[in-house]
Parts: sequence; structure tokens; C-alpha cells
Amino acid sequence: MKKTFKVSGMHCPSCEKVLQMDIGEIAGVKSVKANYKAGTVDVNGEGFDESAVKKAIVQNGYKV
Repeated sequence: MKKTFKVSGMHCPSCEKVLQMDIGEIAGVKSVKANYKAGTVDVNGEGFDESAVKKAIVQNGYKV
């Protein structure tokens, strides 16, 4: 399953890394690719909780 989240507030590659690390720890997530220029986070995996992904994004100071 692949899900793309629109995220606002990312400004640099460090923003991408923070989200990739935090979202990557969520159960069921196999890979994460954040793109600050496009304002997207692509999450691949099986059975991951979309609300947990959104929560991780918001807790890091970004908007979904």
C-alpha cells in the first residue's frame, strides 16, 4: 500500500530526514520518502495506521 500525504512547513532536507526517521518507526511502514520541494511524504507499507503517520507529522511541527 502506498499513501501520499500533502505536508506544509518543510523547508529543507533536514525536515525531510526528521519525518522519514519518525514515520519509518511506525509499525507496518516499509519505506518513507519526504520531498520538501513538492510538500509531500510518500509512505509505503502494509497495514500501517494513517492516523499515526499524520500524528508524527503534526508532532514535528508540520501540517497535513
